[in-house]
Amino acid sequence: MLPGPTFDRMPTADNWFAVEWLPLGVLRIWEPHVSRLLRANMFLVRGRDRDLLVDAGMGVCSLRRFLDPYLDKPVVHVLSHAHVDHIGSAHEFADDLVMHAAEADVMRDPPADLELSFDGYTPERKERLRRSGFDVSGALIAASPSPSFDPARWHIPGVEPTRLVGEGDTVDLGDRSFDVLHTPGHSPGSICLLEAATGMLIGGDTIYDGLLIDTLPDSDPQAYAVSMRKLKQLKVSTVHGGHRESFGFEKFQFLIDQYLS
Repeated sequence: MLPGPTFDRMPTADNWFAVEWLPLGVLRIWEPHVSRLLRANMFLVRGRDRDLLVDAGMGVCSLRRFLDPYLDKPVVHVLSHAHVDHIGSAHEFADDLVMHAAEADVMRDPPADLELSFDGYTPERKERLRRSGFDVSGALIAASPSPSFDPARWHIPGVEPTRLVGEGDTVDLGDRSFDVLHTPGHSPGSICLLEAATGMLIGGDTIYDGLLIDTLPDSDPQAYAVSMRKLKQLKVSTVHGGHRESFGFEKFQFLIDQYLS
């Protein structure tokens, strides 16, 4: 990929990341200059002995450097799944990196053909996204993180997970604990995290307030339906999804029913 006219005209962003504090010690982080399709949420959850970081964005700008002022204890970094918009900065937290075994190979060796422009996507890949209702024209970013940023050098480094988890495992922060739920469908290794004590669900791309995608090469609509039926049985108060805004129980039930119908 060469910079080209699209990237030459890009403004430089004053701030690459945006944040908001949510109840129960949760910091939501996102990248406002990434295209709507790939503008994923990351969540930092405060714990007594360690903090939990879920997902890692696009890796266009250093997430670790941005989060340094917020970090005062060890961080366990959990990936909800291994799609490009969720693993970009995972290598910066390689000392305690947790994910499902089904997608660990993707994290070890991310696809080498990833680019920051849809122009570099294959026709087949763009058609799959079009069928899901997304605009696949132009660049994946609307600004540059710095004047010296070279989009042609962007890539996602591979990293070895330190722990592979599955259904029934837990992530312990000392004073709070999250149960791992294996929820394949969007991707084979998709997981959600449930804090049973508060009803908080961190949903990744399994469930969020938007169009749920089951048309990717590694998607499985039948498995997705099974995962949704499992989620529907949970006592959930708040959902922090992999994209867009957080929501409560009624929207949670509505989104599940909408998918299953």
